[in-house]
Amino acid sequence: MKQWILRASLPALLLAGCGGPALDDTSYRAPAATALQVGRLDEAEALCRQALSREPSDPYALYCLGLIASARQEWERAIYYYQCCLDADPRYSDARERLLAAEKAAGAVGPMLRFIPLPPARPRTAKAPNAEP
Repeated sequence: MKQWILRASLPALLLAGCGGPALDDTSYRAPAATALQVGRLDEAEALCRQALSREPSDPYALYCLGLIASARQEWERAIYYYQCCLDADPRYSDARERLLAAEKAAGAVGPMLRFIPLPPARPRTAKAPNAEP
């Protein structure tokens, strides 16, 4: 009887992912960024979706999916992903700027697609008046 229980529970333990990657695994970022830079959008999208399956609020993966949607001129999807990125981490100032650009590109419907308040822009550091160039 005990052997039966042990045999039946082994597959369940394997399916549960014991010893799997940590939720903060960022090893996909460099390959995804490279794929984006050279225009392999499908590959970058697959890497980001895999990351989101492990950590649904990964701001980098959400940001990259926004970039991919923008590259494909899928403005509604881009707006969605940039907002999700900002919701996960409001410090992504690039996502804020790209969200505004995607809203503009989407036309009149763009601003209506926003479901989160726009985070304030991060102040740019200004040079001191007597600073050397």
